[in-house]
Amino acid sequence: MNFLNFLKSRQFLFSVISAIIIFLVLGFIALQSLGIFTKHGEEIALPDLSKLSVEEATAQLEKEGLELIVIDTVDFERNFPPLTILSQDPAVNSKVKEGRKIYVKVNAKGYSSVRLPNLNDRTLRHAISSIEALGLQKGEVRYELHLAKDVIIQFEQDGRILREGDKVQKNSKIDFVVGDGLLGFQQQQDSINDMFEDIAPALDSIF
Repeated sequence: MNFLNFLKSRQFLFSVISAIIIFLVLGFIALQSLGIFTKHGEEIALPDLSKLSVEEATAQLEKEGLELIVIDTVDFERNFPPLTILSQDPAVNSKVKEGRKIYVKVNAKGYSSVRLPNLNDRTLRHAISSIEALGLQKGEVRYELHLAKDVIIQFEQDGRILREGDKVQKNSKIDFVVGDGLLGFQQQQDSINDMFEDIAPALDSIF
């Protein structure tokens, strides 16, 4: 049987059909296996991890076959308990598959400290802007007799006089002692009063 006759034979046709069937069956099995391996269609709605400790969140995710990764500890946020989760990626209710890594940021244990700049002889407005930029708050403002108005004479916290370089806790309050600008006026008044006292006896003798 020559090659041309073999191509026309039932044996060749049967072989081709068998090969096609085997190819389709193997392809179907491969696709099904891939779907099982990747858990195709089996997705998990990511729970809300906020305000959970790392241990609590880890245990919750492990039940779903997920892994928790802490990527950062951020400045203390008072609306969240210390050392609990502030944010997560992917976000809450995102659809993820088993084995996915979930990245979180954790709230600090407490407020960190900052060093104070030199605020003496600064204007009150400038001093307030400076401390607010450091995460501090304006406390009480007390005025005292001074040549300059609204200029910082000293700054304090809980009665303790502060100086440049002192460390204070973020979100705490800084109190200011500020000049009232009346010292020059007071000195002028005192001079007038002294002069009047000097000439008063002479006036009394005249009248």
